Amino acid sequence: MTDSPRDGAAARGLGGALEGASTFLDAIVENIPDMIFVKRASDLMFVRFNRAGEELLGWARDELVGKTDHDLYPKEQADFFQTKDRETLRNKVLVDIPEEPIDTRRGERRWLHTRKVPILDERGEPRYLLGMSEDITARKLAEERASAAEHELAMIVQSAREAMLAWTLDGTIVTWNGAAERLFGVAASDAIGTSLPDLLPDGVLPRFAEAQERMARGEEMPLYGVSLRRRDGRELEIEVSMFTIREVAGRPRRYAAIVRDMTELARLRHVTEVLSRPSQMKIEVVATSARMQQALAAADLVARDPVATVLLLGETGVGKGWFARRIHAHSPRAERPFVELNCASLSPQLVESELFGHERGAFTGAVGQKRGLVEAAEGGTLFLDEIGELPQGVQAQLLTFLDSRVFRRVGSTRTLTADVRLVAATNVELKKAAERGAFRRDLYYRLSVVPIEVPPLRERREEIPSLARTLVAELANRVSGRKRTSLARPVIAALQRYDWPGNVRELRNVLERAMILARGGAIELEHLAPELRDGAPGDKSETLADVERAHILRVLETCRENRTRAAEVLGISRSTLKRKLAEYGVADDD
Repeated sequence: MTDSPRDGAAARGLGGALEGASTFLDAIVENIPDMIFVKRASDLMFVRFNRAGEELLGWARDELVGKTDHDLYPKEQADFFQTKDRETLRNKVLVDIPEEPIDTRRGERRWLHTRKVPILDERGEPRYLLGMSEDITARKLAEERASAAEHELAMIVQSAREAMLAWTLDGTIVTWNGAAERLFGVAASDAIGTSLPDLLPDGVLPRFAEAQERMARGEEMPLYGVSLRRRDGRELEIEVSMFTIREVAGRPRRYAAIVRDMTELARLRHVTEVLSRPSQMKIEVVATSARMQQALAAADLVARDPVATVLLLGETGVGKGWFARRIHAHSPRAERPFVELNCASLSPQLVESELFGHERGAFTGAVGQKRGLVEAAEGGTLFLDEIGELPQGVQAQLLTFLDSRVFRRVGSTRTLTADVRLVAATNVELKKAAERGAFRRDLYYRLSVVPIEVPPLRERREEIPSLARTLVAELANRVSGRKRTSLARPVIAALQRYDWPGNVRELRNVLERAMILARGGAIELEHLAPELRDGAPGDKSETLADVERAHILRVLETCRENRTRAAEVLGISRSTLKRKLAEYGVADDD
């Protein structure tokens, strides 16, 4: 039996159609941008590669066909590929490998997203393995860079000195770095997953709620400060910067805040404000003694030089602090801070930290960074009282600072600078201390660029009346509604007879006590302590006439024999003074 002409024509038509379809499919496979390959199921030998496969792998097609993975890749990599291939053929299902690394002929590492599917024969057995691989190297590298950047960002957040926290729109905390743990005293494990309002004190909640509502409306939040009490009772002053983290489309995704501990800075600002208040400068001294006039003239002269270092010398209580504030008030730095440190008030371990500051972890108890008084006094004046008590180690650092204006915080390697004028004071003979090695000789010479000696009060008794009245007025102003308090003449005389071992500080304390006893009235002798009423120190066997004579002659000597001025200081007329001097056998100067 032979085929009919019609059947032959149909067969030729079907063959032509199949051939055309094959040509069409070949063209599609050749022009697909992804690599397509075919392996024989029996030995996993490559039998087909498209043009994209050649370009990706770097081999010509005739170098690929007839080879296996072991001919192209390192053994470990080839074993991995063939294991996946056999698994695909055995299970007779498509296998999706999202990330598959290969090494090209050029030595490049490429990442592929590969799908492998078995091609079955008429009996349902695998005959070929078809593979389709998309080159995802660019995406993979971008993801790795993003992952690295995200890791770096996480490290930055975790290592930041400022507290950083983030929370969802409903208030659940999702980020809480190490600085937040230290600042708020709450571990990250306890904070993350907790509602942020549950961790905030009641006094902070209204401000927090208002800020979040404003951010929800799209407003930008300025920096603001707030007081915070931790769970352990510690009071903090913090500065908060809140902002919104948005999605690409602009919708709010999370809220976040950067919180800085301003407690130490607030303390330093408070100290600076207190020490720089005009009330600290308002006591004026009427200098009538030659030594006091010289000291004031020297202070006013050096005040005009904004960089000269000043060393104030004198006994305890003579008013060296007042001189330091006067120098600051009359200097070009008057509008900048005046900061004071008593070097004897702190332990040697704390002086360095108080003066130059410290970094977190510099020593036990250094839970945060602290700015020192040198930084707080930037542009102004730093007054170091009782500098003779400064520890030797800190003396060396202070000398370095005076020479170069650079310093380092305790525990830091970073060099900082500060523009500060230094005024130092001491009640010890610093030169002798330097000679016996108790104080650095080089620092002594550096400090004593302009030495000013403040005379003790017993050597300027003629100034006691005006100074006492000024002090009484200043003390009265501190009590609201207190009338101006007067000093009885016998009180003035008693104050002038006393030797004042505690100097002006002792005089102030005596007057303050007397004002309390006077209850707003005039200060009388009965309001003074017995040693002042009796003219102590002195020989109690002396008669009143002897005491009066010694006192008048001392005042006359202090006033350089100026009888008019001596009479004013004594509170008597010049004729009375002349008569008394005649009784004492002092010749008339007329």
